[in-house]
Amino acid sequence: MSWQLIARSFAVLRQDRKLALFPVLSALAGLALAALYFFSPIGDSLFRKSEPHTIGAAGYVSLLFGYFAFYFLMVFFNCALAACAQARFAGAELSLADGMRRAASRIQPILFWALLSGTLGILLQAIEHRVGFLGKIATRIFGFAWNMATYLVVPVLVIEDRGAVDSIRRSSGLLRKTWGEQLTVGICMGWIVLFFAIPGIAIGAIGAYSYPLLLPVAVLYFLVLIAVMTAVSGIFEVALYRYAVSGEVPDGYPPDMLNGAFVSRS
Repeated sequence: MSWQLIARSFAVLRQDRKLALFPVLSALAGLALAALYFFSPIGDSLFRKSEPHTIGAAGYVSLLFGYFAFYFLMVFFNCALAACAQARFAGAELSLADGMRRAASRIQPILFWALLSGTLGILLQAIEHRVGFLGKIATRIFGFAWNMATYLVVPVLVIEDRGAVDSIRRSSGLLRKTWGEQLTVGICMGWIVLFFAIPGIAIGAIGAYSYPLLLPVAVLYFLVLIAVMTAVSGIFEVALYRYAVSGEVPDGYPPDMLNGAFVSRS
């Protein structure tokens, strides 16, 4: 069942290939932000000075701001992708600019969600480095549960007019209908990435040992693979959200397929 759902998500991406550009735009924006920091006084202290790295309290605050900015960019472009996927399932089509305008119209809850989720991520990492073995297990269990409960936050943020906290509650409420597919699709996606990574690894190995000109080909292959799989994951989240909310079968998904995905979970 999960394999079929993923295959249909790939089919939607084939119908609207520009959806794969959102992860690319997200990566480019992140690189631009990283370059800004690298060539700033903080980057000079961290990466280019030969003496010990000392950046002070202001530097750490600036790095923290950069971390949240990077996280915000990722969420923003994911929301733009979700907006376009939602339009595709509804029988319409949005341009890249339309998708980003829709995400921009939800800028406040997106920003708050990025701050909330990013802060929790930092806290969990800090706690994990300061507790024992059992504490690490408990921290990771909590992180896993949080990821499950907030799996559909992005579709909720961009499709429904809800704030960040209300979107978390909404996503958590849908968990009882979607937990099975969340688990199995995550595993399936991992196997698909591993399978399609094999040619890239082979090309890279040949380039490293015999034909250096193949190394850029391997890099480009992995960049395309990451963009495609990120887009497919975003498309699937919207499809899962639509059916979990209203029982409406998204275009391109046979009714018996999605009906089977939620047996005994309603």
